[in-house]
Amino acid sequence: MENVPNDETIEKILEEDHAEIKNGGRKKSCLVRALIVIILLIVIFFSFIYVQQYLLDLEAEVIVRAAQTGTALANEPSTKISPVSDEAQPDTLNSNEQPTPTPDLKTERTATVSAQLTSVAEFQKTVTSEP
Repeated sequence: MENVPNDETIEKILEEDHAEIKNGGRKKSCLVRALIVIILLIVIFFSFIYVQQYLLDLEAEVIVRAAQTGTALANEPSTKISPVSDEAQPDTLNSNEQPTPTPDLKTERTATVSAQLTSVAEFQKTVTSEP
């Protein structure tokens, strides 16, 4: 009969140990979970800022390139001599006259796109009063 009280005390001690392990484990796991959630929120926040900065850099680069294209086209001479041999040209042209240039479709398209991008960028910069 001496074994019976000892078994009961051992069982009580084991139950108390299990209860302490369960309570202590939950407290630690809650702290660890909260720490993981905070770290994830910080990573998401900084990645959002990084993506926004990258998009703003791309937009600024587009504005600069559109301005460069517009100024380059403005500085470029507008008349281009068509590649026709001297023999094929009629002799009716005066020495001061130049033949009419053929339109360069790539240059016209580039100028149109750069003008559109510049106007869009300027429109996005405008500040409107909020109602």
